[in-house]
Amino acid sequence: MLVAAALAATPVSAKTDAAAEIAHALTPRESFRSMILMTLDQGDAGADLAKAVGAPRADALLAEAAEDMSFRYAETWEANLAAAYRTALTPTELDAVLAAVRRDDRSVLAPVSARVGGAFYRNSEGLLRQASDEALRQATDEANRSASLAGS
Repeated sequence: MLVAAALAATPVSAKTDAAAEIAHALTPRESFRSMILMTLDQGDAGADLAKAVGAPRADALLAEAAEDMSFRYAETWEANLAAAYRTALTPTELDAVLAAVRRDDRSVLAPVSARVGGAFYRNSEGLLRQASDEALRQATDEANRSASLAGS
């Protein structure tokens, strides 16, 4: 009973890495996958692939590759998100956001999103570009393998 009371009186950040717990709660891998797909949709990144195999097949190949990349780099992506929270927020703000996230109250995220988002973008832009490039290469390679097998 005494231990529970002591823990309850201890700030959240003293018990855990608040930024890491917040980042994990936000399911960043799923967001990363979506951002890879959005990056690939911008411009004409997948246009050549769509011309070669048709839009439906290109979309399927890109979705599979984005999924693969989101798993490959999920740990780094989540660590970058946690680092952005640590950089952008004070320990008191981290405690407040974590307490709200634990209550499933996401309303606290909007007021800090601009600060966290800027820090996250600076930490993660290169990784997003790398993962998107790799996803496009993987999808193109798979299309080429399929075409080779079909032509054999």
